[in-house]
Amino acid sequence: MIFLKKNVAAVSARMFTWEVTTAFDGNLSAVELQKRFDEDFALELSANHVSFWPAVSFNASDGRKHRYFVAVADEPLLPYRKKFDRCLPKQIALYAIADKILRGEYADFAGVEYVENSGENVETLSCNDGNLLCIALWDNILYILVFVNGRLCHWSEERGYGVLFDGSCRNRVERFKAFLKEDELFANVESFDEVLVCCNQIAEADGLFYMGVRDPFWRHLNLDERESIKNCGKRRLACAVALVAFVMIVFWQAYPLLNICANPKNEIAHDVAPVELEKPPSEVLDLLAWAKGHRDLVPARWNGMRAGVAERRNLCDLPNFKLLGIAGDRAVLVETSSNEKKILTTDDLLDSYRIKKIGRNDVVFRCGSKEVRYEVGAR
Repeated sequence: MIFLKKNVAAVSARMFTWEVTTAFDGNLSAVELQKRFDEDFALELSANHVSFWPAVSFNASDGRKHRYFVAVADEPLLPYRKKFDRCLPKQIALYAIADKILRGEYADFAGVEYVENSGENVETLSCNDGNLLCIALWDNILYILVFVNGRLCHWSEERGYGVLFDGSCRNRVERFKAFLKEDELFANVESFDEVLVCCNQIAEADGLFYMGVRDPFWRHLNLDERESIKNCGKRRLACAVALVAFVMIVFWQAYPLLNICANPKNEIAHDVAPVELEKPPSEVLDLLAWAKGHRDLVPARWNGMRAGVAERRNLCDLPNFKLLGIAGDRAVLVETSSNEKKILTTDDLLDSYRIKKIGRNDVVFRCGSKEVRYEVGAR
């Protein structure tokens, strides 16, 4: 239904990778993260809200490294709130292009130039194991995306370039390759396949944005996290329910008239004896009285009902554990309150909670109708 469709707006924004170091078992709250960011960037980037999206976390020589994708809108987001559920940077289209390249779906596409690990240009990548260096040129901006084992781990943007790959672009790429060899995360990768993407030659680059936002990584992210935009979907659902209810009421009121018009020879019966209705069982009446709060009218046998409901609710108390890590979106390592370590997969139980979904950096637990999400390191 059109009322339930969640629209995502492609907005002008800037993105880059930002690194924070903590103790080996450290985590940053939203307030601490904003404080550290303000310390590193004295100048205000934009009047709009700064979004921090976790990219990758790993142990280094001096502590735990946390790398975030920082996104800042370059235009006001207020005009989008009445029509869209979320706002994301338009350059997410590059992610969709890189994903197609990783899957081998852009072999003969105009605007894509493949480079082997040896540095020679080829028609397709002969050895692509998920380690990809994607360099893109789009509207005079040079983008560099780094994938490790198929996962996006780095994003950078630099303005002031031309419309085609020239000497300045290639010099910047060579300097970035030197960074890859010295970086504590990327230095462990033996080699990267390389691809150059000239988005000015790709006619469907804008349409690829909507393909990118359906990827699990971007599916729940939003540049504008204000409540007004989050309720957009709820308002459309309420309008849809109200419209359906209105149509049903109109049809219900008009049905007798339509029936008479369709059968004009039918006569309306008069003095028809009323139908005798049986009285509902006493158990049903007691249950209705209990549900509406008339406790003084309810027999003593119903007094145990609320205790049973409360007991069932207590079964969904949050378990006390720590999420230590996630392996390949398929298994999680947890530490219980008794310092016992367990490896769990989808549908495994932890106390009364079942693992519903395992993501890249988080896991969703479910108990009855209650769902909770844990991130790595959360307790």
